[in-house]
Amino acid sequence: MIKLALALLLLAPAAHAKKEKPMEWKGQNGGSIDAENQVVTDAAGWTRLWLTLGQDAPPLDFAKYFAVAVMAGEKPTGGYTVEFLDPVPKGMDLTVRFRVNDPTGFSTQAIAQPWKVRAFPRVKGKVFVEAMQKTKETPPK
Repeated sequence: MIKLALALLLLAPAAHAKKEKPMEWKGQNGGSIDAENQVVTDAAGWTRLWLTLGQDAPPLDFAKYFAVAVMAGEKPTGGYTVEFLDPVPKGMDLTVRFRVNDPTGFSTQAIAQPWKVRAFPRVKGKVFVEAMQKTKETPPK
């Protein structure tokens, strides 16, 4: 009985543990004029990425993480966003999925180059990046 109680106490924190918020960075300007994405697996690539975005590179532990950067390309207005979807593991490989969403509501009337970067836990296999189609909203009745 005591062993069972101890086992339950040890498992209790894991059951109530919050899902860790992903490390991500985004912006409306500074991304590439052309739509593109890249996988960054080391500090040198990380520094180069942030130089192209015109910002200082935030710290990232590449022993634990890799990053995916998505540049949505040049857009006629602000408000476009990059959304990362749940990654799909397949064996030791991982497919990182994303989509670019159109503006909703008011947006700035200026040319933008939206981008988003997200860190993911490192995998032993290959990393693939896949653009997903936007979901079509049903028109209001």
